[in-house]
Amino acid sequence: MRDYLLPKKGFRVIFVIGKGGVGKTTTSASISVALAEKGYKTLIVSLDPAHNLGDVFMEKLRDKPKKLSENLYASELDMEKLIEGYLKHLEKNLKNMYRYLTVINLEKYFEVLSYSPGIEEYATLEAVREILNEGDQWDIIVFDTPPTGLTLRVLALPRISLIWTDKLIEVRKKILQRRNAVVKIKGEQTYNIDGREYRLPKEEGEDPVMKELLSYRSDVELVEKIITDPEKTSVVAVMNPEMLPLYETERAVESLRKFKIPLNLVVVNKVITLREEIPELRVKMDAQRAVLSEIDKKFRGIEVMKIPMFAEEPRGLEWLRRLGGMVFEGEGTEAP
Repeated sequence: MRDYLLPKKGFRVIFVIGKGGVGKTTTSASISVALAEKGYKTLIVSLDPAHNLGDVFMEKLRDKPKKLSENLYASELDMEKLIEGYLKHLEKNLKNMYRYLTVINLEKYFEVLSYSPGIEEYATLEAVREILNEGDQWDIIVFDTPPTGLTLRVLALPRISLIWTDKLIEVRKKILQRRNAVVKIKGEQTYNIDGREYRLPKEEGEDPVMKELLSYRSDVELVEKIITDPEKTSVVAVMNPEMLPLYETERAVESLRKFKIPLNLVVVNKVITLREEIPELRVKMDAQRAVLSEIDKKFRGIEVMKIPMFAEEPRGLEWLRRLGGMVFEGEGTEAP
């Protein structure tokens, strides 16, 4: 039994990551089914814009959790809706913070921002934060993630955002200090907007920008604490026994270590097993053996679980129960 997939203090979070097409969604679905069968109230959420979690469960899923069986709930988040909601939240906050800057055309600014690089990552992080913020209603939350590159950028964002936010807080403090100095020399400055008078805030406690920065920092710090806590979070990397997925998984392991995010299990999916040698598959089998040998060398100290290639695609709860039993309780190969 893989205890690092079970909740210890409060709810447990499991991120299932991997290159597109390696069986990441099937693996995450099978893990969620196995955990639900053990009596844990489990939510599985697809963060991948190219959703196929519903296809694996053979169910129609939406952005609200749907009960699939006892203790098992699933949802697929709409990326366009996430980005739209994130930008509306930003627009509302900016209008509140900078009411005196009427010259800014915020609508045009946010229209451009919706196509900006990085917006997808920030919208995904915000969705993860909201789910984690309500995590106590679940025992386990499984995230079926986008392809590796996007997922690693999302998981790195809390640490990067904390660094940037701390710098912005420092800058804001200096602005408020200078405003204070100006007020002492020239007196209070007020602005008339739509018949109402506003004065520039000069104290941290009354400054909406500082309040928003501190609030954002608190939200991001919560995510950072959860995803770096081995008692709360596990990452499962899924790959096929091929060189390209091996290289991508190796880079993912290095990135996760850099950001102190615990990776506990590598699932090697679609391993071909033959009762007798087939000449036409000799090259394929030799390449597979070479990759499996490299896996044991490269992922020392991380448990490796090998899943055979099945004659049919695993879909539906019955298939996922069988696969979940293999992933959750089957004997893995731990690299020496």
